[in-house]
Amino acid sequence: MANKLKLKVKPEQFSLFISKLEEIASIDDTIKLKIDNDDILMYSMLGGNVLLAYKNFLLPTKDFFDLGEIDYKIDLILPNAKKFVKNMAFIKDMDKINFDISYKPSPDDSDLYIARSLHISSGKFKVNWLSGEGYEVRDIGKEALSQRLDLRNMKWSFKIETSDYLDIKKLSNINSEKIINMNVVNGVVVLSETSSWELEIDRLEDTSRNASLILNKRFLNCIDDKKDITFNIFDNFMLIKDDNSNLMLSFEQSFSDD
Repeated sequence: MANKLKLKVKPEQFSLFISKLEEIASIDDTIKLKIDNDDILMYSMLGGNVLLAYKNFLLPTKDFFDLGEIDYKIDLILPNAKKFVKNMAFIKDMDKINFDISYKPSPDDSDLYIARSLHISSGKFKVNWLSGEGYEVRDIGKEALSQRLDLRNMKWSFKIETSDYLDIKKLSNINSEKIINMNVVNGVVVLSETSSWELEIDRLEDTSRNASLILNKRFLNCIDDKKDITFNIFDNFMLIKDDNSNLMLSFEQSFSDD
């Protein structure tokens, strides 16, 4: 028989919580949430053996839920996350939102429980959502995430001002190419679409830096454009990092001078 964890939603934060789920669903339609006393780690990823894209938010649990003290962790997988978000738009009574998670023990970790379903109620409105299976989303914990995305391991970086980034998004909608070229020649960073447009966006202190990267356009909307953006370049992916989120994007590359 499944146990239940009751979470009382803080109404003033509900819309923000759902907006985070919506952002992550733009990467993939299956989202994983890892919940403990301290944090809610939510993420989605694209790709099987080769990780093409990954986005997460790490949010303080107490900012969003009243759940008391628990001495265990819960993993919850939300399939069809975009539809889930649309269902949440029908919640009207923000002062009475409850999340009930039915769960079972993990066979591999005595401190971990696996969600089987999520029941959401708000007045007369109720939603029942079955949790996905563990194999559907690769498991990445907070420690592994911190190690992999440690900025001390990046090779170099460049910046895009907000105004330039907004122009790039508009230009990308006009033209039919699926990719944006990100070229660096003698430290000058230029973004372009083949036979269409190009825009110089940064000049690096390292004037010997030369590189050629390719960015899939579909990920442009996954990037927060409310402030200047720093692209941190690692060996085989680029990382855009905020206070409580990470966006990791794989890229095809060639370096003439590293």
